[in-house]
Amino acid sequence: MTELWIALVLTWTPMVERVVDKEFTSEKQCWDYYETIIAPNTTLGEGKWGSQVLTAQNTRPDKNYFFKTNNNYPIRVYRGLDYQNTKRGHDQVWLSCEPKYARIYNQ
Repeated sequence: MTELWIALVLTWTPMVERVVDKEFTSEKQCWDYYETIIAPNTTLGEGKWGSQVLTAQNTRPDKNYFFKTNNNYPIRVYRGLDYQNTKRGHDQVWLSCEPKYARIYNQ
């Protein structure tokens, strides 16, 4: 059976919502899809959800970034499309690539 991965999107406003944005055949394919450059200094993820929260070194998080689940790639955080106007981050988005059918370890 081929393992499927999903791009899980968490939004916080007006209420917490979790949606699957897209399916992939690997975690790396999921990561690379949202990191695709679509315009100068703009990734596909940033085009959908606003500017990405950068590391302390002012770079986009890479595979070694600390903010991750049990998988290989970290969660990415986007400020939201309205951040430039409000500077409040109320429409912040979290993006995580997760297995579609997570393993259950207590079976």
